[in-house]
This record gives sequence, C-alpha cells and structure tokens, in this order.
Amino acid sequence: NFHKMKLDSYEWAMMKLIEDRDYIYKSLTKDLYYLGVVLERKYRLLRRTYTVFIIGMTPSVIAFGVALKFYGPERVLEVPELPS
Repeated sequence: NFHKMKLDSYEWAMMKLIEDRDYIYKSLTKDLYYLGVVLERKYRLLRRTYTVFIIGMTPSVIAFGVALKFYGPERVLEVPELPS
C-alpha cells in the first residue's frame, strides 16, 4: 500500500510497474477488488449507523408527541416575577 511510502520509493515502484504491462493489469484488478471489499464494509457500517439513528429517532418523535399532547402550547406556565 502506497500511503506509507516515501515519495522516492513510490516513484520508483510506479516506474517499475509501468515497465510490465501484465503486472499493471494484475495490480489494477487487485486494487479494484480491494476497493470493493472496503466499500462493502463502509456501506455495511453506514447502513447500521442509519438503522441505529432511525431506531433512536422513532422513540424521540413519539416522546415529543406525548410531551406536546400533555404539556403543549395551550398549557402556559406562569413564571413569577423576581422582586426588584
């Protein structure tokens, strides 16, 4: 993986890669495969995150509706004024 390589090492490896056409295609094929593996994991985690969010949002909306029904805008609380 190139993200940990120094620039000189990366450039040298890329020049060697360009020299061999079959190696280029094998590297591209392997790279595409692992990109798919990483994306599958990413989307699986994202799906779980959205599921947890929706599961958490549903009771919140229900609780807000209940609170609005029992303590809604028609129930105005009188706030005593502070003495001067």
